[in-house]
Amino acid sequence: MQTAKIHRPDGAIISCDVQGDAALPPLLLSNSLATTRALWDDMLPELLKEFRVIRYDTRGHGESQTPNGNATLGDLANDAVAVLDEFKVARALMVGISLGGMTALEMAVHHGDRLTGIVACNCRDFVDDAGKAAWEERIGITQKGGMTAIASGTIARWFTDDFRLSNPDLMQRVADMINATQPLGFEACARAIMTMSLQSKIDAISIPAHFVAGSDDGAASSDVMNAMAKRVSGAACTTLADCGHLSSLNRGPELLHEIRTFATHISN
Repeated sequence: MQTAKIHRPDGAIISCDVQGDAALPPLLLSNSLATTRALWDDMLPELLKEFRVIRYDTRGHGESQTPNGNATLGDLANDAVAVLDEFKVARALMVGISLGGMTALEMAVHHGDRLTGIVACNCRDFVDDAGKAAWEERIGITQKGGMTAIASGTIARWFTDDFRLSNPDLMQRVADMINATQPLGFEACARAIMTMSLQSKIDAISIPAHFVAGSDDGAASSDVMNAMAKRVSGAACTTLADCGHLSSLNRGPELLHEIRTFATHISN
């Protein structure tokens, strides 16, 4: 495994790694808000059989740093481009969950020449006024009480009651990722979500795209994701049954199937 820390022009530091056979097609993975690249750990052994896997921590998450509490999706997409540059990867298939899916969409709009395609999972292309108010409330809570103050509520939104009760060890891993997130990083990336303008842009996506929704995802419903897919030429949306907001943890084997199938499709 090769690791790197990239110093961005605005002061952010992006921690990233690449592993796998350099002869295999490159796959860039992007994590959700309040998680790290460990979001992909359970899927990694299988992915490495077919891809050269590139992972990174979004600014202000994990081992990456943010210079302040403001960021845009454009900043996050530029960070992803810098990761590809660091490992001298001309083009990659990009898969992202939640914020990572939004970042993949932003990449497809503005840096499509760096991608062979995208799989956008559990994400949306707009935030309404009520959603923005909820994000402001969460930011305020983390500023006063740290990330532990929102950890349990976040986990409750991400996973169904049955899944949480059946997977206590996994829920602790998720809580550890949330609690390790820098409040400033949470704020910066929450503001990137709040200010995104993807709804007016995704019609312009011209590279292959696939969408993956969760049937039990209250943050990015299958209706929202299907509507996005219909606006992107040639795209489709698969809804994973009994799946909440983090499909790599909720339905890893099924998400792996979607990635493999899409990768085969675009290679042909």
